[in-house]
Amino acid sequence: MKTLHVINLGKMGGVERLFLEYINGENAKNDQILCIGDHIGEEIFTQLKNKNISFANRISSTSKIKYPSFIRKYVLKRKIERADADLVIVWDLVLSLPAKPSKGKMVYYDHGCSWRYKYNKKTLHFLSMLDGCISASHASKRVLQLRFNLPCPINVVVDRILTPVNINKSLKEIGPCIKIGTASRLVGLKGVSVTILMLKELIKRGHNVKLYIAGKGPEESNLQSLVNKLNIEEHVSFLGFQQDLSSFFNDIHIYMSTPVTEPFGLSCMEALYYGVPVIFPMIDGQPEVIKDRYCGLGLIPNITPETHMNDSGINVDFPHKIYDPINDCLSEALVLSHIECADAVEKISNEYYTEFRANAFKHVETCFQYEKFKEELHTVLININSIKVKK
Repeated sequence: MKTLHVINLGKMGGVERLFLEYINGENAKNDQILCIGDHIGEEIFTQLKNKNISFANRISSTSKIKYPSFIRKYVLKRKIERADADLVIVWDLVLSLPAKPSKGKMVYYDHGCSWRYKYNKKTLHFLSMLDGCISASHASKRVLQLRFNLPCPINVVVDRILTPVNINKSLKEIGPCIKIGTASRLVGLKGVSVTILMLKELIKRGHNVKLYIAGKGPEESNLQSLVNKLNIEEHVSFLGFQQDLSSFFNDIHIYMSTPVTEPFGLSCMEALYYGVPVIFPMIDGQPEVIKDRYCGLGLIPNITPETHMNDSGINVDFPHKIYDPINDCLSEALVLSHIECADAVEKISNEYYTEFRANAFKHVETCFQYEKFKEELHTVLININSIKVKK
């Protein structure tokens, strides 16, 4: 089965991480890659040695001269057809094409961008060309259905990661200091500001706590300013981008996931691999990763972005609707209460930590083995390829 992957590889994110793990596997060793962006991020390129890569907008792969913008959609169609692939997998983006390519079945892989796509002619035209769709979560499938009434089959292949390295499964107890961690790109919608406000509340309640923040992003200076404003500098460590998070996860007791939207949550899954209970919002695909009251505590967001802005000075900046898995509908994006988050930390620390830690190890072993993901994805791709096109 000859396969072409169409993807933007400019910077590392969840879908890029998943793609790299897939493309370097046995099933994809001869696959072709068509890069939509102008460049490949350095941290990505180092993992694509000896891969067949071409660029959609460049006149040649060795030249940085690009086609004029007004003909790029025609060039893209021609390059897809020249690949002569059985399957064309489009990873988490909408392509601008004049018509459906004459060769290859079009498959769209959704890792969460469907929440943000504009409901316009370009999006609807692209979706109408699809022969199949793969969603990383049930939430992703429902967003595609509720927003776009997608006509082609949608297959849910639950996202998984390779088992992380250096996991410490030895007995671990919460000592005199509760160590809390969060790891994400430092942008408003990730809600790291909620965790910082929560830390201040826990300190007010008399707890000895430490917060570790892994990641970089445009909101870093604003988050540091919030820490300074709350006078909790000695309780917070900004770790920057961490290529290897094993020491981070092995050290912390509780992982905070406080975004206003999260199609799935790979960092939460990684935390569970290390036996770290997670506090998370009951939105989008989060409950599909963390089993509520088994290896973490799910909370219902109830704070408006405006109220959070007044409390923290941070704009969560998500003007789209999110998926409400409890009521199976789209709803306005809200923010977690930092007070309720503090309550959840106390509950896990005082009552559930040992139980949740043991359950986290069981949960990933049962539900998130990467080999199963590879098998399911390969099976779905074979099935889509075998579907006969109606003439």
